[in-house]
Amino acid sequence: MDDRLFAAAMRRCALTLAVVLLVAGSLAAEATVLPLEGRDINGNPVAATDASAVFEYDPNLDLTWLRDWNVNGLQNWSTQVAWAAALTVGTFSGWTLPSIADTGAPGCNESLNGTDCGYNVQTASGSTVYSAIAYMWYVELGNLAYCDTSGNCPQTGWGLSNTGPFQNMQVSDYWSGTEYAPDTTRAWFFKTVIGLQADAAKGNLFYAVAVRPGDVAAVPEPATLALLGIGLACIGFARRRLN
Repeated sequence: MDDRLFAAAMRRCALTLAVVLLVAGSLAAEATVLPLEGRDINGNPVAATDASAVFEYDPNLDLTWLRDWNVNGLQNWSTQVAWAAALTVGTFSGWTLPSIADTGAPGCNESLNGTDCGYNVQTASGSTVYSAIAYMWYVELGNLAYCDTSGNCPQTGWGLSNTGPFQNMQVSDYWSGTEYAPDTTRAWFFKTVIGLQADAAKGNLFYAVAVRPGDVAAVPEPATLALLGIGLACIGFARRRLN
């Protein structure tokens, strides 16, 4: 092959790679809330509501949730934290309780809108997630707090109206894995009945749900597969040129 033709072909490969990266970046910038994806006991992809689904992968938070939200019943904070840390489901370990970030001044900055405590808390900012459980409850499941952001209580449609594909989500209180910094005898929790985030003494008996970073299925993203395919094609082309 003529060197000029070879160079042109390689430029086309590079251009194609650039376009794929640009499209992938545009999709990320225009990200919408993606649906949960079911995984069976072995991490195989299944429908989120399939009877074999044991895990729910959350592509928005890049977390895997245990589908059953009442595995360990009512326990104090320390017991629930230890339960998650020791948990192995199938071959998957590395579980924790969802974290909650203490934003602004240390402690509970209660408000009806956009703080770390109370109703309608700030769930995320850009790629930073402040409260995984609040993000799930408000953004992904679309539930409404008892009070709206203007202080109207109760607002129409408030409460746990949607549990998504999860099982045994209790209309009650759920521990986070985060201690309350101003007083370490307390920890952050989320109340699923009214959409309230706050702190409580660790001795209280609350429910817990386990989460795990990443996807147990470890499925390559479509953009990654596209890049891999293009890269392999270019490598093959170059090898043929050298032979």
